Amino acid sequence: MSLDRFELKVNDLVAQFPENQFMKRLDRNELNRSHYQSLLLMLLHQTVNGPGALAMAGAMLPPSMWEARQYLLHHADEEKTHWQWILNDLSSTGYSGSDPRESPPHPACAAYIGYNYYIALRYPIARLAIAAVLEGIGATHGKVYALKVGTLLHLRSDQLQFFLGHGDTDVGHTREIFEVLGKSQLSREDWRVMGDTASTALVLYRAMYDEAVTKE
Repeated sequence: MSLDRFELKVNDLVAQFPENQFMKRLDRNELNRSHYQSLLLMLLHQTVNGPGALAMAGAMLPPSMWEARQYLLHHADEEKTHWQWILNDLSSTGYSGSDPRESPPHPACAAYIGYNYYIALRYPIARLAIAAVLEGIGATHGKVYALKVGTLLHLRSDQLQFFLGHGDTDVGHTREIFEVLGKSQLSREDWRVMGDTASTALVLYRAMYDEAVTKE
């Protein structure tokens, strides 16, 4: 695999993302406000822990990958408050449950978080493969589906901060990640791991969108 082939693979994975139960309900006009809040609750712990895994991966990289290291640390800092968007969206849509930060993550979310930390420790450069998939999803689908949710559920833009925000920022992030990878002099084995990691990341991330509308 090469950078070009990896980029094609990420684009293919991103195109597969809408085949999840949340998006399918949305496309059938069967989504309600409870489903939307359930997804926000599902994703909260991921947004809390994601920056930590980015920073850990950056710290674990060798000196020869200093550009990737700097990008991971910078990206961690940039993402560190995005969990507040979720709390704002929950509050503005009438959520009245307990503070979700005090509850453990749903198993589907815990699996995704655990995989992020595993990759950060075991193969830190591949943390950028996970980021490429997520940023690609946000850039391609974030704003489109946020507007669909808003139309169906009669929500204002300030009630869709998390998805609209990523729809705007992730376009630039996706390109930045590919640029950094292009400067990282990865081996054939590195690219193989990058591809495998991207595939697993999609499966685990999409599972959260499935479980958000099926869990009790």
